[in-house]
Amino acid sequence: MPCAAREPGGTPEMAVKDEGQGPGRQPARIRDVAAPDLEAVLALNEQAIPAVNSLTLDRLGWFAREAAYFRVAESAGRLAGFLICLSPEADYASPNFRWLSERYADFLYIDRIAVAPEFHRRGVAGGLYRDAAASASSRYRQLACEVNTRPRNDASLAFHERFGFRAVGSQDHGSVRVRYFVRPLPL
Repeated sequence: MPCAAREPGGTPEMAVKDEGQGPGRQPARIRDVAAPDLEAVLALNEQAIPAVNSLTLDRLGWFAREAAYFRVAESAGRLAGFLICLSPEADYASPNFRWLSERYADFLYIDRIAVAPEFHRRGVAGGLYRDAAASASSRYRQLACEVNTRPRNDASLAFHERFGFRAVGSQDHGSVRVRYFVRPLPL
């Protein structure tokens, strides 16, 4: 199930260096999402709440059809993580996407990333971001995203700072407050 906006022959499968320690660890492999992955992706998404919003399987299917980038990382046959990104032209009603679209014209929007807890601190998120940047750098000038500051997501804030993202604004949605970030491409 290649993403609709993905060019044929796009970024090939990629191995992610395992930054963790321990015997028997295999590096994660990054590849395009496929239809059989969607239930596991949905389960991982729901496990990652409140860092990401809840989804339905139908909505996840929409992302699989419409995303400019939707890839998974797997290790030893298990889902290690996933990343979904949209083009600025996407027909997407998210208030965060709209906020960024009103201010930037040429960006790849990082809608959500989730990494299974047993794969945290093993390079999966960084590998997915580097893969997305490599895929997007010929078409977009920057990456854009938001990170929760209420409830506070310190791990994501630190991750984006390490990757050179800069804060460009914030918005309060009641129970959730977000900070917006951009990062020029290439990484």
